[in-house]
Amino acid sequence: MTTRTTFALPWRRTRAVERLTPGELPTRYLATVVRYTSARLGPGAEAEDVAAEVFAAAFASWKHCPTPAAEATDHDPVRAWLFGIARRKVVDALRRRQRHPESELSEAQTKIGAGSPELELLGDEALGQLKAVLATLPEDQREALRLKYVEELSLVEIGIILRRSPAAVGQLLHRARAAARAKGSAYFEETEL
Repeated sequence: MTTRTTFALPWRRTRAVERLTPGELPTRYLATVVRYTSARLGPGAEAEDVAAEVFAAAFASWKHCPTPAAEATDHDPVRAWLFGIARRKVVDALRRRQRHPESELSEAQTKIGAGSPELELLGDEALGQLKAVLATLPEDQREALRLKYVEELSLVEIGIILRRSPAAVGQLLHRARAAARAKGSAYFEETEL
């Protein structure tokens, strides 16, 4: 019987990765999760409440928390796991809104202006047009765009959240950008400064 000797090559060594503790989770990811919930629900108490629900759900399912990446990469499995939870909690909050509609202040009533009224009006109009274009896209395309360009997640992380392969996420983003460009080109090409 022969025995096989194995050894680690110095360039193949990876540093040991320590798991996060539950106390470190909000310290590292609270601002990111609140930014995501605010982007989906609007800034305010509701977005903060949903972010708190995300962390409560994360603590309740702590045994499913992935180990952080061993090396500095664009992929953070813990962040992707939290965004998956956050996405479901935001959907729950949106469903609650539909069941219990409340009178909300318009954006114009809550906005604090900074700058000239003309620029604010143009910015508001362009933002409204962009929101209208994005509203015509299917939900999965809107979510992929939001995760890529607002949250700056990698294709791998978006794939984990949307339960798709990175290649499928790339195709989804390509279709979303093409559709948004086609639907918004008339307005945005006409109003360029």
